[in-house]
Amino acid sequence: MEESISKRKYRTLDDMISTVRNEFLQGKPVIVIDSEREVEGDFVFPAEICTAETMNFITTVGKGLLCVVGREEELIKRGFFKLPSNFGANYFVPIDYPDMSSNYKTGIPACERALTCRMFSDEKLNLSEFRYPGHVTVIGAKEFSVRKGHSEASVELVRLAGFKPYSVIIEILDNNGDSHDLDYLYEMSEEHGLLILDIIDIWNMYVKNEQLIKPIARAKLPTRYGMFEIVSFQNLLDGKEHFAVIKDWGDKIPVVRIHSECVTGDTLSSLRCDCGSQLEKALKIIAEHGGVLVYLRQEGRGIGISRKIEAYRLQDSGLDTYDANVEIGRKPDEREYGAAYQILTSLGINKVKLLTNNPHKRQELEKYGIIVEDVVNLQGEVNEFNFNYLLTKKIRFKHDIKL
Repeated sequence: MEESISKRKYRTLDDMISTVRNEFLQGKPVIVIDSEREVEGDFVFPAEICTAETMNFITTVGKGLLCVVGREEELIKRGFFKLPSNFGANYFVPIDYPDMSSNYKTGIPACERALTCRMFSDEKLNLSEFRYPGHVTVIGAKEFSVRKGHSEASVELVRLAGFKPYSVIIEILDNNGDSHDLDYLYEMSEEHGLLILDIIDIWNMYVKNEQLIKPIARAKLPTRYGMFEIVSFQNLLDGKEHFAVIKDWGDKIPVVRIHSECVTGDTLSSLRCDCGSQLEKALKIIAEHGGVLVYLRQEGRGIGISRKIEAYRLQDSGLDTYDANVEIGRKPDEREYGAAYQILTSLGINKVKLLTNNPHKRQELEKYGIIVEDVVNLQGEVNEFNFNYLLTKKIRFKHDIKL
């Protein structure tokens, strides 16, 4: 049997976008799953090319609530208004587009709902040119960087694929009417030969193609290791105050350290970890060879200082850092590196020598298209308090650490 399209391995994120576009042009919807938050899947298709055939397929096979989605601010500009009770959703008034030049009936046939979706994507039309309430539910999508739901992901997916930012979506129900059956979604993708993506896949494509972090201020930064430049950023990606410390690298490939915030190690000289010593060594190396230290504000492997201290308490009771995070209901490592990619590209960097012991960082940068020319290990200090912590990083997190 050929490899399932749902498990296809993409060479690059651009390859993924190209594949999605080809699927849409063939009239085939894409199945988009939310494997973490809602644990369900929707059919997604560009509103501007929705046909009666596609509409009939997604409503017959999907069986959930049919919706057409556009960006919230654009809908409001066009006169669409929100329903007074939304129960945490973002529903606008449902619509029909009556085509008086044809045999328009009620707005419910597949051909008429497809027409409504196509006309909805025409930004020259405002609400007054539709009938309401109608048979196509309208949803306003928030900014994808603010909310990563099916509505937002669907709009960005069709836009990235080269269509207007208006999508048609419908929840997929299994044979028992359940919308939370991921196994059924994978079986359906096999049966109908449909592409299946996770919202995180769309987020990665979005980060790769939408520059949302840009430098806004620069200043000299004299340190014990030498003179650097410190750069702050306008950040519309995740809103955090990441920054970069730079030493001119001339015409060489810059040495890059992506360092996640650790207030206890970086500023309080904690011996529970090796973060502070790694930070110092990275600055020394960058001062000597030239490059960038990207400082990401994702304390405690992304869980924040309060939860990190709670995890510390569990470690005092005998758990390792991996299990302590899981015990408090978090992932072992919740860090993301899309911001690091955007910071590097905003500084004109697409090739690096990476200072890290963590192979995941290399994978993340290469996923976005950064060329990692070389990986240089950054051995931190080992002591009686952090030995087991480092052993856990080596064994359970697969870090390349010498102990």
